[in-house]
Amino acid sequence: MNLRVFPTPQATAQAAAEAFADAAREAVRARGAFHVALSGGSTPKLMYRSLRGMEDVPWEAVHIYFSDERSVGPDSSESNYRLAHDELLTHVPVPGDQIHRMEGERRPLEEAASAYAALLPERLDVVLLGMGDDGHTASLFPGTAALTAGGRVTANWVPKLNTGRLTFTYDDINAAGERWLLVAGEGKADVLRQVAAGEGDYPVAGVRDPVWFVDEAAAGELGR
Repeated sequence: MNLRVFPTPQATAQAAAEAFADAAREAVRARGAFHVALSGGSTPKLMYRSLRGMEDVPWEAVHIYFSDERSVGPDSSESNYRLAHDELLTHVPVPGDQIHRMEGERRPLEEAASAYAALLPERLDVVLLGMGDDGHTASLFPGTAALTAGGRVTANWVPKLNTGRLTFTYDDINAAGERWLLVAGEGKADVLRQVAAGEGDYPVAGVRDPVWFVDEAAAGELGR
């Protein structure tokens, strides 16, 4: 388990932001562009704020995507795109045509999924992910059809939330150069312990060889 533990959520976010900047510079040197999928959630929000003040991030060559989205428009307070827009994208010089949001308001959602899959690059450099208290990641929730979906992006009905979501599939997540899981809080500790031990049946366990950026509270049951 590639585990990086930090004392607080803020320290976790700062470390992820520094890793983001390093990965972007390396990708641009090697290939001329950095293709990254962002995530929603409280720890990514802190990471976005940390990124604002970082120097030497080659934003002009960064291409932004999203690993999942709620079935709402870009102005909704529930939108992952809006979170990234408000906390990061309006503060850094990423060209507008290099920001690719999922159309959560588009119906049917299956059409939105197909359209998004068509605009993705051949391979993402990094996919940022979080983990819910139930072990979901992106919008791959326990017991939902997306867990066995093929292709790159799928529409996923989530009965417990009584709503649909757009989400990357495992195929797309695991094809990326790297997968980073940002996890903070005591409420994640038991699931993280089980995943580390190969126990339970949590969707996050389907992410192959992730780098875990974790705070001390989330890592509290790992017995390090």
